[in-house]
Amino acid sequence: MYSNSHYLATCLLSIALFVLAACGGSSNSQETTSQELVSQFAPGERLQLKPIDSSYTGVSYPLKLYLPHNHSSNRKFPVIYILDAEWQFETVADSVDKNQLEVILVGIENYVDADYKHREMYSQWPLAKDYFDFLTVELLPSIEKDYSIDETNRTVMGHSLTGLFVGIALLIDSPQQPYFHRHVSFDGSFWAHRDVTPQLVNDRLSLDQTLNSRVILVAATAYPNNARYVSWFEQLLTVARFSQLELDRYEYDRAHIPVVAYSMDDVINALY
Repeated sequence: MYSNSHYLATCLLSIALFVLAACGGSSNSQETTSQELVSQFAPGERLQLKPIDSSYTGVSYPLKLYLPHNHSSNRKFPVIYILDAEWQFETVADSVDKNQLEVILVGIENYVDADYKHREMYSQWPLAKDYFDFLTVELLPSIEKDYSIDETNRTVMGHSLTGLFVGIALLIDSPQQPYFHRHVSFDGSFWAHRDVTPQLVNDRLSLDQTLNSRVILVAATAYPNNARYVSWFEQLLTVARFSQLELDRYEYDRAHIPVVAYSMDDVINALY
């Protein structure tokens, strides 16, 4: 009888130890799975796409593309449309990899003519409207039919003159169904629009006082810089008192060109 009781107790103890081990194994398994998910991040793929011709501007623009390593049609990804891509695309892609973010990048290079005159003209009003139409009517549908992009989470990003264009795009986009939902301007050349920009702000206010966007204005303060005019544009938007507008100004002790790379990690992390 003692032997049977001892045997029964031994069996029960073994079962209990097995259950405890199984529970512990589950915890370790969950921890391992979590660690594996973190370690699964890998740098995205960087591609040079076929240039796109525009009927609005009359020229062809080379394109760059960055896809997350796990890109698939089963999931939609946020997207950043990067202007001046021949200079800025790699900086943004490096930051996305460094910060392990899953986002699609589309880089639009400039049409190269003497002194980049085309870029200068189409970043300012009134030709900026043609460039905006090129982006929204021609480029976006062309890209987004082939790649899994979240149409409610588009960012447009520019520097200097194209940083000015980003401000214009904010003001001329549709109030009801905007193409872009986040706007990033690096040391924008708002000095070129001292007369036009206030009118664009007033026109936008007359259409709708709601401006649903996340806007980041980066200002360089070391010489040379556009900090004074970045502050001026910020003040125009602040005084207009648009509802649902999230407006931030970041300032860095860097010059006009190096401020982009210097601030990129802060900007990327603020967006996502």
